[in-house]
Amino acid sequence: MEFKEQYIKCSKFQDTEAVIKKAEDKIKETKSTKERQYYAQDILLEAKALISCSNYNSNTEDCLNCHLILLRYIQEYKHLADNVIKNPLVN
Repeated sequence: MEFKEQYIKCSKFQDTEAVIKKAEDKIKETKSTKERQYYAQDILLEAKALISCSNYNSNTEDCLNCHLILLRYIQEYKHLADNVIKNPLVN
């Protein structure tokens, strides 16, 4: 999933986004459904961890944009990651 490049002045977001981008690259590289699901789970874990950030401030544009981006990641990868639980033997 590609998002319009935005600069969010938050080191937590930047670190999380770097991990998510690496997982997305792995999803694109692999043909294995099981591996794709594994990396989708990583994306969800990272996004969900940051979305509950203790420094969240609904009055800042960076926080609002961060949440918007994270919610889009969650929406995009939820179904792929959920298949691991529903179909644990899928390769």
